[in-house]
This record gives sequence, C-alpha cells and structure tokens, in this order.
Amino acid sequence: GTDVSGYCAPGLHGPECQLCRGNQYLVDGEECVDCPAQGRKLLDPLLLGLGFCVAVGVAAYLYKKRSWRERRYIGPPLRLADRMVTLHSLLGMQAKFKLLLSFYQVVVVIPTIYGVALPEKYTEWLDGITEGISP
Repeated sequence: GTDVSGYCAPGLHGPECQLCRGNQYLVDGEECVDCPAQGRKLLDPLLLGLGFCVAVGVAAYLYKKRSWRERRYIGPPLRLADRMVTLHSLLGMQAKFKLLLSFYQVVVVIPTIYGVALPEKYTEWLDGITEGISP
C-alpha cells in the first residue's frame, strides 16, 4: 500500500525520514529539536562580537602605555605580551592559525556535504569547539 505513517520515528517524515515537522531541525540524523528564537540567534553572536571588540580595545590601550611596563602589577603582563608578540611574528603563527581554521571548517562540513564520517581522531577534539560556537 501507500500508507507509510508507521514507517518513520515520531516527529520525522519524508522519503528517508530525515525531515522534521514544523519549526524544528534534525540533530545527528536521529532527533528533531526546536529551533531557537530568532532574537536569540542574533543576540548571542552580537554580544560575543561586542565583548571581543571591547576586550581587544582595552588590551590595545593598555599595551600602548609604555610607561606602565615598570609598574608593579600591570608591568609583568605587559612585558609578557611584548614577548608573545615577538614570538608570534618569529614563528609565523598567523599562517598556522589560518591552516588550523581551514582544517576545522573542512572537517566540520565533510559529513554534511559528502555523507561520510571521519575517524574520531580527526573529529573528537573539534566537538568541544563546535559545541561552544553552535547554540
């Protein structure tokens, strides 16, 4: 017959039982989860970006204060920052970070695009990063 109502798990439908009903999305191909509110999806990245900009601005302001490098409490972290900036440029960390970010982007997208699963040794350390980024 044509009755396929008992074929899919509760909440799923479609030809391969991979579609969720209503305002939900599929997680790990098994479970439908409610979509977050539209305002929340916009507010979290906005606040994160704003907080990051403020932190970078404060750090840049403090870093430019050359006279503060001799102060008792703020001087050691500023001198350490000087050493880290020098080390960063000597080791070429910007290029290494770009490669790491590209690897992360590829590993996260491969299962979705090609429908294949990578070995856990490539993906297990990325799960924590993905959980922190995705709501």
